[in-house]
Amino acid sequence: MEANNHEKFSSFNFIRFIAKNWLILTVVFVVAVVLAYVAGSLIPPHYRSTAIIYAPRTNAVSQIILAEESVNERLDMKAYAMEEETEQMMQLLNSREIKDVLIQKYDLINHYDLDTQKRYWQTKLYNYLEKSLVVKRTKYGAISISFEDKDAQLACTIANDVVCLLDSFKHQVENERAIASYNVLVHHLDEIHREQARIADSLEVVMQHGVYDFSTQSERTTQQYAIAVAQGNTAGMQRLEAEMKKLAEWGPKSAALLEVQENFCRYEALCRQQILNVQADMSNNIPTKFVIEKAIVADKKCYPKKSILMTVSGVGALLLTLIILLVIENLKDIPSADNRRKSEQMAS
Repeated sequence: MEANNHEKFSSFNFIRFIAKNWLILTVVFVVAVVLAYVAGSLIPPHYRSTAIIYAPRTNAVSQIILAEESVNERLDMKAYAMEEETEQMMQLLNSREIKDVLIQKYDLINHYDLDTQKRYWQTKLYNYLEKSLVVKRTKYGAISISFEDKDAQLACTIANDVVCLLDSFKHQVENERAIASYNVLVHHLDEIHREQARIADSLEVVMQHGVYDFSTQSERTTQQYAIAVAQGNTAGMQRLEAEMKKLAEWGPKSAALLEVQENFCRYEALCRQQILNVQADMSNNIPTKFVIEKAIVADKKCYPKKSILMTVSGVGALLLTLIILLVIENLKDIPSADNRRKSEQMAS
């Protein structure tokens, strides 16, 4: 019961303390709000423009166009990307190469009034870009590309330009791999041709010994030899035995060479198909994204927010003043408590 009375008494004292100092608190609050309003008016306004895109499931032209029959949903050029492809595209959008293009194209060094003779000017430049260019996922799985700047038109232009730069940069990265793959395939094709020429020379040597089609020749020779034996044709048997001996020596070599030649023909066809696929990827001009919403010039500033600035400043100044007044009040009570203690000691 005493605790409740003490709590009510303390709350009443606090309310009475606020009522006692209401004028000071009101003046401080009003001054803080006015100063925040003036400061918000002096800060240059910033504007933000935003473009929204979706990443496609795949951009591999060779797989999309040249695939004959496939039920793989990744090969649907109209399909939107899943989480993995979206994160990969966000990484490309945040790449330093795109930022370097923006710096050079829009002369951002002078735009941000940076002195290249001072230390860490590059760090400051990229810090400005990190704060201005924001790439993030939306709650619907799309990619939001925002750019903030004092110039509303520039913010809009850069936001849309980043979307365009994504195509050229992604094609550049993919073309580097496609060109490397193309060179490897052409080298393999040359190796195949050399091997096929060697096999053809070996087959020519075998044919010079009279072996053209081992399977057909051996079957026909065996039949003729059986007829000669049945007829008792000694001369024919001797001639066919010599033929069979020649087939036994060169026939397996011919069969092996023909099998290897057939394998190399299949390998050559596969290699040529892959070269066509890579050439299709190298000439790929298909957009690498679905543009859902282009950035437009903002007509309302995004920073500073005067209402938020005034509210935070007023409440903060009010709380700070209240704390200071409470401290001063408690400091005043300390000497009076000592005096009471001395008075009690003298009375005793």
